[in-house]
Amino acid sequence: MEIKDTLLFQNLNDGEIQKLLHCAHGEILSYKKGQVIIFPDDRPTNLYLILDGTVILEQYNYMGKPMNIEYRSSGDLFGETDVFLGKPTFNYTVRTSSPCRILSASRSFFFHTCEKSCEHHSQAIFNMLHIFALNNQEQQKRLEILTCGELEQRIARYLLENLSESSICTLHMNRGELAAYLNTTRPSLSRSLSALQNQDIIRIQNREQIKILDLPALQEISDGLS
Repeated sequence: MEIKDTLLFQNLNDGEIQKLLHCAHGEILSYKKGQVIIFPDDRPTNLYLILDGTVILEQYNYMGKPMNIEYRSSGDLFGETDVFLGKPTFNYTVRTSSPCRILSASRSFFFHTCEKSCEHHSQAIFNMLHIFALNNQEQQKRLEILTCGELEQRIARYLLENLSESSICTLHMNRGELAAYLNTTRPSLSRSLSALQNQDIIRIQNREQIKILDLPALQEISDGLS
C-alpha cells in the first residue's frame, strides 16, 4: 500500500505528504515475520502506520494467558491510543504475523500545528480524528460479538462480519489467537467449528479460509434463533 492510499494521508497530494513526513520525522521500517515491534515496557513516543503486512496486538495476564488480541493490517494504525492518552508505557506487545513495512511518526506532530498553520497539517489531524471514529466503531462491533451470547453465536457473528462476496471468511489469526479474540479456549473453538461443519453450515477449507455453505442457518445462529 502506498502512503497516499491510507486514511491518515487522504485528501493530500504527494508534495504535502512529503512535508508532513518531514515534520513528523517519518521513517519507513521493515520487519520480518515474528518480530516484536513494541514491548509492554516501551514508552509511547511514536505511532505506527502499517503500509504492508499484518501485526498482532497481544495482552497477557500474570499466568501468561492471552487476555486480549487484536489484528491490524495494511492501512491500520497502532500505538495511537497510548500516544494520545499520554500513557507512560504500553501494556501490550505488538509483533508481526507476516513481513511488514511500517511508517513510524513522532507523537509531537499531532499535538499542534506548525507556526504557519498549514492546511495540510490540519487535514492530517482531521484524518486522525476520522480514524479514531472508525476504530471506535470497530470496537463496538467486537463488543457486540463478545456479548451476543454463547460461543457458537459469537463464532457465527464473527464469520458473518468477515464474510466476502464469495461466501468465504478469511481468518487473519491462527486458532489460538482467534480463541482469545472470542474469549474462549482453543479446544472449545475447534469443537464448535467442527459442530458447524458437521451440520453442513460451514466447510473448513484450510487454516485460513472457511466456506459458508448455509448462510440463512448461520444468520439464525448469529441472531440467537437456533
